[in-house]
Amino acid sequence: MRTIGGKLFLLAVSASLVAGCQQGEKADKPGGEAGAAETSKEGGAAGGNMGEALAKSPDHSNFVNAVKAAGLEATLTGSQPYTIFAPSNAAFQKLPAGTAEGMMQPAQKGQLTSLVTNHIVPGTITAKDLSGAIQKGGGKAQIATMSGGTLTATEGGGAITISGGNAAQARVTPSDQAYSNGVVHTIDTILMPGGAAPQQGQ
Repeated sequence: MRTIGGKLFLLAVSASLVAGCQQGEKADKPGGEAGAAETSKEGGAAGGNMGEALAKSPDHSNFVNAVKAAGLEATLTGSQPYTIFAPSNAAFQKLPAGTAEGMMQPAQKGQLTSLVTNHIVPGTITAKDLSGAIQKGGGKAQIATMSGGTLTATEGGGAITISGGNAAQARVTPSDQAYSNGVVHTIDTILMPGGAAPQQGQ
């Protein structure tokens, strides 16, 4: 099993290689994958940061609210590169009634922080990186998250699937929304950390 973010696959090296590959691809294939990755879902070219882009996205307002409630806005707007598996608003709607509201309460900030950071990975990991790691890992690749947890990536049916500690299966759609401080992959299911089950609000 290939590990991304761990000893077997250093993200710092990966980020450098990806940057070099993207520069080469842009020179050789201006209309190819690299060119597509330069434009976000909202139509903003790479150069803006992830925090600004997600704040403008009508499909990620719940995730942005969770980031703010957890006090992690600086993580999304800073210069350090990250990869974010950002749950869509539809992903939040899959939670039991009252769960999302309950997590936003000040008393639940620790749980909320763990949840948000379970969707953030240090370094820049593109869909191409994930596919390569999955192939080299015999069908699976592990991803070390900012929360200290581990996500597992698999591929099939033309899509990459990310699973978390609660055995949830999240499809990546779309992928490679590139910005100045990292890349965003939208997912359709929330990945709870450490096998935790979503808790409803009181």
